[in-house]
Amino acid sequence: MSHLYKIESYSEEAVSSIAQFIRSKGGRCCIAGFAVITSHPFQEREAWRLLPLVGKVTDNVTDWDTSLFYRKCDN
Repeated sequence: MSHLYKIESYSEEAVSSIAQFIRSKGGRCCIAGFAVITSHPFQEREAWRLLPLVGKVTDNVTDWDTSLFYRKCDN
């Protein structure tokens, strides 16, 4: 099982941009409000593009977050 974490942002547009970037790199993610739940491993050279959109990153995901990721996450 991959390690899940949550990227919180400040708007629907920012969250959508983060999710689109993850998907374009072949990653899996799920949008939950103003957050993206993912297991995508970012490369340092990629992360700088998204940094202005990120409010907080945490690995403190709830059971609900985990359930949502595995039930509704794009594959």
